[in-house]
Amino acid sequence: MSHIFLSGETAVDIAASVERAVRLGLVLPGDRLPSVRDAGLLLGVSRNTVASAYARLRDVGILIGGPGRGGMRIARIHPFEGRALELPSGACDLASGNIDSSFLPPLAQILDRVDLGSSGYDAEADDPGLVALVRERLGFEGLDTRHMCFVSGALDAIERAMRAQLRPGAYVLVEDPGFPPLFDLLRSLGARLKPMPMDQEGPLPDAVAALLRGGAAAVVLTPRAQNPTGADISPARAQALARLFAEHPEVLIVIDDHWGPLSENSLALLPPRHGRWLFVRSVSKFLGPDYRLAIALGDDVTIDRISRQHALGPRWVSRLIQRMARALWESPETDRLMEAARAAYRERRAAFLGVLEEYGIAAQGRSGVHIWVPVQREADVAQAMLGLGWAIQTGEPFRIESPPAIRIGMANLTAASARSAAHDLARCLSGPRRFLS
Repeated sequence: MSHIFLSGETAVDIAASVERAVRLGLVLPGDRLPSVRDAGLLLGVSRNTVASAYARLRDVGILIGGPGRGGMRIARIHPFEGRALELPSGACDLASGNIDSSFLPPLAQILDRVDLGSSGYDAEADDPGLVALVRERLGFEGLDTRHMCFVSGALDAIERAMRAQLRPGAYVLVEDPGFPPLFDLLRSLGARLKPMPMDQEGPLPDAVAALLRGGAAAVVLTPRAQNPTGADISPARAQALARLFAEHPEVLIVIDDHWGPLSENSLALLPPRHGRWLFVRSVSKFLGPDYRLAIALGDDVTIDRISRQHALGPRWVSRLIQRMARALWESPETDRLMEAARAAYRERRAAFLGVLEEYGIAAQGRSGVHIWVPVQREADVAQAMLGLGWAIQTGEPFRIESPPAIRIGMANLTAASARSAAHDLARCLSGPRRFLS
């Protein structure tokens, strides 16, 4: 391909020219950039200048890869997560991956109980009351809470842990299908992703064992309500995985328990007793995404490195937010809303899966708010469903090696509308043009 879009004499200008080309569609995901040497000759600058430009672009997620044979490539960015979808009038959004906001506790109910005063630069970074609450709640679940810190979301914690402990080019095991923003984050850090095949009980142990023997540096797991499949790691599967991790104490084990207290089953997969590990629980799903607060637990070295990195930038998560999160988490009204959410999501999933089962259509959705349906032609199914008034998500962004499927979110449904959506999906899959695999 032509690299005429490359321009600039400094690393900043060269990086800006690539970013501009991405925005204008002059380069596409997967397109390769010239090598550092070739780009330097093309632009008349040193290799170090080009390498610095490429490093900038990789740090912000625009480039993936490294200086080896594969070279640097434009990353595949998935904007659908966390961004409002532009849907046709009257279409029901089952694609965005949001939660049902009616189950989030209103902030007004606790404001009179929260100290809203500002504190100075010399105050403790972590609210002592929230620290005590975390130790009580997460300790009750069997987690080691001796070393913790608060960060701005689960991906923030994972990024800081990976930056502190992984070298570019390291192998990271990820769930397949899995979470696209995690894929993009890891690729932006120069990691090479190795997909772990899954069923509804989590990653398959034999496959994980083989991948660990292949030299993995880290593993990222979702123990409950996995996105997009709804997988829930069972006690038996957790034991099998724990035995494998015990054989590889040098591997960083990351557990992203994003569903947390909304889960119907207790936490089966606990971090290893020895070695490097990180356990993250965001408050986004049960208190609200706008708090941008997550709890990070881990071994002493991992938490120390995350804390040091955090102190160099944001320094601390807003203490006002910490105090509000603590008051909401302790509120009996929040407990009532979480119980209602668990029941509602369970009812919606059961209604949707029940209809598909009647039609003989295989689907996954053991927990959480997502249903994963294997199909043959994802885009055709999505288009057919949109014609019936349902916006669903094609599975391509979630997949590395796993076969085609579609993801359907339950957040904007009732049990009745879930049955209606399932009937329409069955019609699409059972009509004259079949889309099932």
